[in-house]
Amino acid sequence: MQKTTGLMHKSPRLLGAGVHTAAAGKDYPSHAHTSWELVYYVRGRITCPVGDETYDATPGTVLLTPPNTWHAEQSRTGYANRFLQVDAASNHPWPRRCYDDTDHTLRRVFDALVRETDSDELRAILLTELDIRLRRAAAPPPTPAEQLVAQAEQLFEERFAIGLRIADVARDLGISTSGLRAAFARLRNTSPQAALQAVRLRHALAHIRNSTLPLQAVADLTGYHSVSHLSRHVKSATGSAPGALRTTEAHP
Repeated sequence: MQKTTGLMHKSPRLLGAGVHTAAAGKDYPSHAHTSWELVYYVRGRITCPVGDETYDATPGTVLLTPPNTWHAEQSRTGYANRFLQVDAASNHPWPRRCYDDTDHTLRRVFDALVRETDSDELRAILLTELDIRLRRAAAPPPTPAEQLVAQAEQLFEERFAIGLRIADVARDLGISTSGLRAAFARLRNTSPQAALQAVRLRHALAHIRNSTLPLQAVADLTGYHSVSHLSRHVKSATGSAPGALRTTEAHP
């Protein structure tokens, strides 16, 4: 029987959730809990001593305090937060601080956990989502090569419709075309050209299936040289010509 290696962590369990607001100058005194305290700051500016560290918190900041760790909130302005008390191992792989994304994903989960009072099952699902997102935030920062590939992929999404060339992307990123190809081969097991074509194809199929635009317009909108170029890629990927896909969608 093969041994399982690696650290095992018990699943977090929600003990309580709520909202806290305070006026300017209204500090929260130093205290500690026997469980984790996860706090999402919604508004205000706060200085937070946590153990041996001190953090400045602004909207979108999440502070995660392990069990039996003294911490406080020093209000520099009026502030509001969402807080969760969570039973988890003291070495659970969460960061001590992280920040929300532009879609306010973490706030959505915090708010849902605070609001949900009827279903233990739903609270458990929401806490699992939060756990995954927080552990992801604690992952090591991306390497320069990973950042480079991610930046190239972002450029593909932004410029796929304008006849973008891989040489142009490499130049904008300050790397040689061969270097960009090598990074994609190692990290994505594909080429940058194939990755760009996948973006174009995804958008083209969306237009074909969900609009009545002429194929020439679809080709123009998605960076294909011609209708025949578009048709070849669509048929290679799906086994069907663009017109057949429309017929199938319209007459299931």
